[in-house]
Amino acid sequence: MTGVSRPRTTASGALLAVTLFVAVPQATVSAQPGDDPTDPMERYERLGARAARTEEDFSEAERDLAARRTARERATAAHLTAQQALSRAQQAQRRFQGEIDEFASASLRNGRVVRWSAVFTSGSASDFLDRMSALDLVAAGQADTLDRLSTVTTDADRALAAASTARRDAHRATTAAERAVATLRERRADLDDQIAEVRAALGALSDDDRTALGTVRDDGVYLGPPGAANDAMQAALAKRGTPYQWGATGPDEFDCSGLTSWAYARAGITIPRTSRQQFTAVRAVSLDALQPGDLLFYDDGTGDPATIHHVALYVGDGRMVDAPTEGQVVDVRDIEGDGHLMGARRIAG
Repeated sequence: MTGVSRPRTTASGALLAVTLFVAVPQATVSAQPGDDPTDPMERYERLGARAARTEEDFSEAERDLAARRTARERATAAHLTAQQALSRAQQAQRRFQGEIDEFASASLRNGRVVRWSAVFTSGSASDFLDRMSALDLVAAGQADTLDRLSTVTTDADRALAAASTARRDAHRATTAAERAVATLRERRADLDDQIAEVRAALGALSDDDRTALGTVRDDGVYLGPPGAANDAMQAALAKRGTPYQWGATGPDEFDCSGLTSWAYARAGITIPRTSRQQFTAVRAVSLDALQPGDLLFYDDGTGDPATIHHVALYVGDGRMVDAPTEGQVVDVRDIEGDGHLMGARRIAG
């Protein structure tokens, strides 16, 4: 069945869609986890959606681990800096303490004799005044040394407190990083298990179904208003037929958010890597005001952003371009999917 050119008006201007469809069965874009159905295609779809959600969990665990490791590195560096400051302060404290000890010893040995000896040993009034001035300078020097000792002692106390805090922070950051590593390993194991199930379900499909899933069914032309959003859309459309691969960001394989982030990068705009990050990083747009280039997000039907597991790029005419799941290729599909379209976000325009 061949479509014809038909204009479509959007909030940003005219949209032209020239479409060519092949009448074959089409899998939904983001079927949900649940009790395993008996129908092989439905089972494949549900397992694919469940694995996609776990992949998002895994990606979040990766991001958390990276953040924890960065925090650990910063805390460790702060601890080292604090230890160095403490060492310098303690050295200064010992140096000035030595000076104070010398003054204290001299004072104990001589007592008040020092000033009276100045009187008796002076040959003249002028000499006496000179000697007294010198003693005053010594006293002033003692006071200055005491002041400096007080300062370096305070600095040492502060450095010790800072080093203690930095050591505690470094320990906490290290513990958090270790926990993040454990979480990441668990998520990786879960994802590997679920990918294996998807592949088994895919293998249980008929040859015709697998062929249909791996075939581009809509090679139509979609045009949006000039700008970055249209550039991203065209970049994604140009990748129709590219196979799905878990965690892939192109250009020869993609997962869903890998495609959207890659497409916008081609348009000169950097967006977050995962679908959940993309949902929270850009501005919301109503589903009844969609424009070509908007991102569409799918969840488990609860409306909870934490359950988002699929993202696609709107092309107009109620259609989207996306990378669905293993066994399928980048293609243009209906935006309704399985009915769990939860929201849209606009990157540009």
